[in-house]
Amino acid sequence: MRHIETLEGHQRLSTQALLQTLETAIEEGETDFYIHASGQHDIGGPLWNRQGKKLHLFLTNPGQRVGAMALPQTEIVVQGSVPADVGWLNAGGEITILGDAGDTAGHCAAQGQIYIAGHAGARSGSLMKKDPAYPAPELWVLKSVGSFAFEFMSGGCAIVCGWDCEGPVLGQRPCVGMVEGVVYVRGKLPELGIDLQIQQLTDDDRQFLSEGIKRFLDKIGQVALWPRLTDWQNWQKIIPACQKPAARLSLRAYRQEHWISQGLFADVLPDNFQNIGLAATGVFRLRVPVWENAKTEDRNCRDCHRCELECPQKAIVRTEQEDGSAVYSALAEACIGCGLCQSICPQEVWTLRDNTELQAFSTQDPKEPSGPTREDV
Repeated sequence: MRHIETLEGHQRLSTQALLQTLETAIEEGETDFYIHASGQHDIGGPLWNRQGKKLHLFLTNPGQRVGAMALPQTEIVVQGSVPADVGWLNAGGEITILGDAGDTAGHCAAQGQIYIAGHAGARSGSLMKKDPAYPAPELWVLKSVGSFAFEFMSGGCAIVCGWDCEGPVLGQRPCVGMVEGVVYVRGKLPELGIDLQIQQLTDDDRQFLSEGIKRFLDKIGQVALWPRLTDWQNWQKIIPACQKPAARLSLRAYRQEHWISQGLFADVLPDNFQNIGLAATGVFRLRVPVWENAKTEDRNCRDCHRCELECPQKAIVRTEQEDGSAVYSALAEACIGCGLCQSICPQEVWTLRDNTELQAFSTQDPKEPSGPTREDV
């Protein structure tokens, strides 16, 4: 095991120097570390061994972001409490905190496990998420979490055991903006938003918690709590409410049925209720690509097909002539006037012009609309 001291006399090793020392030792084949830190940040990730061996880091007195972006095959144990952002952007590491954790523990975690033997601060578990290709992240807290915990959570699993807590084990406004994932809670809950559901445990939930609590308590050295924490009558789970979205009105229908009669500027400009999308086609394009072959002798089309292949709307059409030459054009009903054909043409054959159709359309009688409509934009 490599021992690293970060304070000699009154001289403190910088965070950069510590991380470089750690990476060099891993390159040399070391896998086990005892680091007596002095508040250095970002210890524990992202690190990896070229042979795929597991890395073990035992820390004391670290700074913020312990295990930030930690990778699989990285195990971190902290003796005592840690400041904010432990397990920030965790990407697969196993992080055990034998004390309390500061704010935003597990913030943006996407994989791996975080075990906290005490309390966790505000916004813990915020923005947790799940990649379907990998196991979901887990955040285990023995006691309670602070306000705004699990806000904007979009996947993964959080477990708050509420041990030795008399009041609510979640702080104020938990799970704000939660859209996916699950939070298991033992103990009292504060008032929750209407976009959340509280459910009783299922058999699958109890099996998951039974196995997970055993592993969690073993990690933090509290196996004696097993009988109390597996009394399921005090457990509940929080999930986002699955509300069926309201039927969507087209923009045209909304403006005709719910908006100001005849439009916002009806007193000076009657509204014809045509809707122009951000990516408009046809008459609503701001610019129109024009294929102008042989503008000069050195700017003839080479028939390389780049414009046809790269067009994001598949609007470029190649037409072969009787003499074997090719002519290119842009379909108005598909083209959005983005100009990619012009930018990638090696011969500069494509040019962009202002859409004269749009200019003419703007002077038409609004009672007689022409061209395509974009009702659903």
